Order: sequence, then C-alpha cells, then structure tokens
Amino acid sequence: MDVHPPEGTIHSWRDFFVHLVVITLGLLIALGLEGVVEWGHNRHLVHTAEANLRTELLANRKTLADDLRFLDDAQKQGERQVSILAASRGKNHGTTNHGTTDLTFHWSWDGPASAAWDTARNTGAVALMNYRVAQTYSEIYSQQDLVSSQAHAFIRDIYRTGAPVQAGRGLKDLKPAEVDTMLANAQQTLADLKLLRDFSVNLSQQYEKAPE
Repeated sequence: MDVHPPEGTIHSWRDFFVHLVVITLGLLIALGLEGVVEWGHNRHLVHTAEANLRTELLANRKTLADDLRFLDDAQKQGERQVSILAASRGKNHGTTNHGTTDLTFHWSWDGPASAAWDTARNTGAVALMNYRVAQTYSEIYSQQDLVSSQAHAFIRDIYRTGAPVQAGRGLKDLKPAEVDTMLANAQQTLADLKLLRDFSVNLSQQYEKAPE
C-alpha cells in the first residue's frame, strides 16, 4: 500500500487537516477493500474445504461398509483357523489330515481416505471454520486414524499367523511348538479383529454426525 504526499504547498493549518483527512480516508478505504478481498478469499477457502470434506466422507462411508463386510468373512476365517490348529495339537499332531489348503490367510481392506482433511488443515481452512463444525470433523478423522492403525495391526496378525505354513508347508510339517505359536497368533488375530470392528462401528456412527 503506497501513501503519496499531497501535491502543492500547505499554506495553513486548515489545508494541513484537509490533507490529513483525505489521507486517512484513503487509508481506511484501502484497508477496507483489502479486508473485503481477504474475507472473500477466506470464505472461498472454507467453502471449498467443506465441499471436499463432504465428498470424501461420503466415499469413506461406502468404503467402511465394504470393510465391515470383509470383517465378517475374516472372523469366519479366523475361527476356522483356531478350530483347525486346536485340533492338530497334542497327541494328534502329525496324524491330522489337514493340509496347507485348509488354512487360508487372505485379507481385503481399503480403509478411509484423509486427503481433504489434510489439505484443509495445511491451507488453514480448518482454523477459519465454525468451531463446532471443525470439532466434528476433527473427531471423525481422529476416529479414522484409530481404525487405520488397528487395521494395520490386524493385517500384520494375519501374516504372522500364516508365516509357518509358507512355501508349501502343511500342518503335518510343523513342530508342536510352531502349531502352538500359530494358534496363539490366530487367537490374537481374532481379538484384534474384534477391536477393529468396534472402532469401525464407532466410526460409522461418527459419520452420521458429519455436517451436511
């Protein structure tokens, strides 16, 4: 913002105050226009951020519904693993008819996205939002972080449980201690699955509170 001195010579106090008023009004007008431009920019920033957040959360709700259906299948898989491993322990170990194909270790998980939220925070849009709206979004995305973290733990459980029967090994090829370890890991997988489901159900409820 540039301020230029008045042209000509000031001959009296009256001229001085006139010029002072003119300069002051000019500064106030310039500041007012700058504030209007800044307000418009901030309003556009918040509007864009909220539109992106609504779109992202709508997609995340659909993703979560698919993930919850996967957890139903994963629980059946885990329960079957525990049943097979428990049956192969003790004196029956080495004589079981179960082979590698009896134990399955597949998984499917997409997880929620957070690009719109990360962008809103990085651009300062969150700080410009209504406090309650921003707080609601913050709670939703915090719960998403919990779900994603627990999903990673659950997927690691699956790989850890299936590690002893990689490369074509079957239960008959395992030592009793390896079967015991697999059983313990399979039980831990079910426990982490339950926690993941609880977190996911809570997230689904949080989505219902998302601003529209």
